Amino acid sequence: MRTKRIVDILMTAALMLLMSMQITDTTLHEYIGFFMFVIVIFHVYLNRIWYKALFKGRYTLLRSFTVIINFALLIAFFMSVFSGLIMSETFPALNIESLTSFVRVSHLSSSYLCFVLMAVHAGLYWGAVAGKIKASWPVIIAIIISGWGLYAFLNADIFSYITLRNQFAFIDYDKNFALVLLDNISMFVLWTLAGYETTRILTGKYLRPCVIISCVLLIGLSLYTLCGTQTGGF
Repeated sequence: MRTKRIVDILMTAALMLLMSMQITDTTLHEYIGFFMFVIVIFHVYLNRIWYKALFKGRYTLLRSFTVIINFALLIAFFMSVFSGLIMSETFPALNIESLTSFVRVSHLSSSYLCFVLMAVHAGLYWGAVAGKIKASWPVIIAIIISGWGLYAFLNADIFSYITLRNQFAFIDYDKNFALVLLDNISMFVLWTLAGYETTRILTGKYLRPCVIISCVLLIGLSLYTLCGTQTGGF
């Protein structure tokens, strides 16, 4: 269990850095990506029992949703890795110039999708921790952070990258280091909270998730309406 926690922390830290091109150069980005690949493979190995049990037992709504998210995440992750290797300058074994234009768009879309799905994936398994939290203030803090995360997500127009409506990512290299990490962490918390509250909805618990989601939407959309596009990119 302790090993799994360390792996989870390392994956999350690597993800935050991978999504922060403003503070890493291309070479460091590729080395972090390689580390992420290794740690994800190890994560899958540690959870091999889950894969062996896929064809056993009854499939509830929650279990079906979990399987869909997990496999969608794996597909998005390996698409991101494969497209990254084709464009790589540090690991040129698969560098194919004729595919660069196609895989650049693929890498952009799959990377952002992987970010969202990894956060949702974390939320699916957050119940074991959340169940031990009795105080209400952590939930309030999570709602506030998620509200900012929704604003940051809309502000950076990330959904347009995932859906390929925008094929050129705008990265603000003048953006403050702390703000870059704040946006990334808040967006991760947003989708982690979304994943966790979805598990509650799928198990028949509707009131609290509806209240929490409404509060997050209220904060995020209010910030986006009042502030508009202030940060200028991801």
